[in-house]
Amino acid sequence: MTARDRWIDRLDELHTAPEPSPELRNEVEGQIRRDLARHPPPKTGLHPSIPPLPEFKFTPLIEDAITRVSQANGDVSVIRGIDLSRYTSLDFEADDPAEQQENLRKAYVALGYTQIRKDNLDLISLVGRNQWLLGNDELEQDLKRLEEDVLREQNEAAIIARREKGAHV
Repeated sequence: MTARDRWIDRLDELHTAPEPSPELRNEVEGQIRRDLARHPPPKTGLHPSIPPLPEFKFTPLIEDAITRVSQANGDVSVIRGIDLSRYTSLDFEADDPAEQQENLRKAYVALGYTQIRKDNLDLISLVGRNQWLLGNDELEQDLKRLEEDVLREQNEAAIIARREKGAHV
């Protein structure tokens, strides 16, 4: 019989072990009481060799958020985490055509933002958060390259303008 087989036999015996006799139970409980009397449990509930937990300090921003939420007492309307004004309807009853045009532009921007937000949330659920973040990183890199190209073109245009100005003097 191998050691593994003996181990399996012992495991099989564990769940069929009979209840201890009342004398044995009393003897064991008495020993436990004597040991506890000699070595009382620590006041903290932790073993003395376990170091105390480090004190955690929230950042001021997190502390402000916790204070704001705790003062709300369950009233979600008090918590101003998101600017909801961008989702409210705009006043299209204005008489001034310039104001109507501005409101229409704002509505168009809000619609575009909301559509992009919905597309991004759909992508998160479809391909996963990491893939979505990688896509955002690629877009940021593309934006950075485009901004560098625009800056380079502006510098070249400024150089050409200076040359032309110098030639006319």
